[in-house]
Amino acid sequence: MGLCEGGLNGMAIDEILDEIEHLLLEAGRVPFTNKRVIEEDDMVRLIDELRDELPKEIQEANSLVRDREQIMNDAKREANNIVEQAKMYAIKLTDEHEVVKLAQTQAKEIVEKSMRNSKELKENSLEYADEVFKHLASNISSALNVIQAAHANLKQNKK
Repeated sequence: MGLCEGGLNGMAIDEILDEIEHLLLEAGRVPFTNKRVIEEDDMVRLIDELRDELPKEIQEANSLVRDREQIMNDAKREANNIVEQAKMYAIKLTDEHEVVKLAQTQAKEIVEKSMRNSKELKENSLEYADEVFKHLASNISSALNVIQAAHANLKQNKK
């Protein structure tokens, strides 16, 4: 469950799914069948609650994607600032040959470091976004499976 506890409102969905599962498991059985009788009002209420929660999950995932993009943009801006600072520093030190060599070396190191940092930030943010989407897809898939099973069971009970 990791990501749910960190910020996504997954606990509400998990609680709804647990309640649906409990409703199903506690439902009375139809004799000589594997069918159960479920209170329609309870199931409809839980499905409505689930519908209310899923858009929140999706909004939160979109927010995380926007945050990742902001982190990427900040990293690129920082890298560009560092490169510009390194260039300005190199220009100031052009008076002597050794000083120029030192400036070029330091500028190259700064650029390489900023590129490594930018790449690492990008990879970390992509991994985080991937985990969020995996978690969201899992929650939605689980919810859909429970809803479909409950719906099928409800149809069976109408017969």
